[in-house]
Amino acid sequence: MQNSKKKLSNAFSTGNGGSNFEAHIQTLFVVLMITGGFVPILPLWPIKKIKLQGRRIGFDTDDLIVFIENPANNHQCKLLVQIKHTVKITDKNPVFGEVIQSAWNDFNNPTVFTQGHDAFALIIGSLSQSDIDNIRPLLERSRFAESQEEFF
Repeated sequence: MQNSKKKLSNAFSTGNGGSNFEAHIQTLFVVLMITGGFVPILPLWPIKKIKLQGRRIGFDTDDLIVFIENPANNHQCKLLVQIKHTVKITDKNPVFGEVIQSAWNDFNNPTVFTQGHDAFALIIGSLSQSDIDNIRPLLERSRFAESQEEFF
């Protein structure tokens, strides 16, 4: 994969629909932090801080970075979040391609991502039935694959 950066936004995003949805999701994580809730995917440790617009601090996964910390030993993990109101999960969709490229860039950048500890999330408003039907087999395959070679 080449190291390309995000270039364009869709009309929904530029018309504030995307930013409103993004703000709702970011607010949800702030509420989780204030109320002692936990981050999906990661260990059940408290949220210590949240960074909005991660590109400012060196991340390609831009919308939300959630930091959690183990109270016993201060070990930290991060959830890198990309938020999209809608996205078609296809190989020809430029928005989905940008999301995956950003995640890949961060995954391969040890200054922002610790493999085996940190995680990514793509949060969207809804999936089409076609996307749901196509994603389920991928999730099943990933659940049972012991390596990326086996997955592919």
